[in-house]
Amino acid sequence: MKKIFFILILLVCFIPNIVYASNEALSQDDIIESQQESLDINSFIKEADKYTKDVYEDIDMGELFSSAISGEIDNETIFRSILNALRGRSNR
Repeated sequence: MKKIFFILILLVCFIPNIVYASNEALSQDDIIESQQESLDINSFIKEADKYTKDVYEDIDMGELFSSAISGEIDNETIFRSILNALRGRSNR
């Protein structure tokens, strides 16, 4: 049993690693664009704009998505929009 285990470990160690990486460096914008294309994020952003443009007028969903991916979210604008929407609902 120990011999079989030892042989399996040796096989795993000596199986060649295949890497499908390229040498060309991609910018952050290229990565975001390729993800948007492959996941069809643009149609999602258009639908989000359609349903939220009346409530959150000062938030661009495309810009919000891009900033969320890059980690640079403007929380102040989001909170301000939410507060404005809540004020609008309370005045009705």
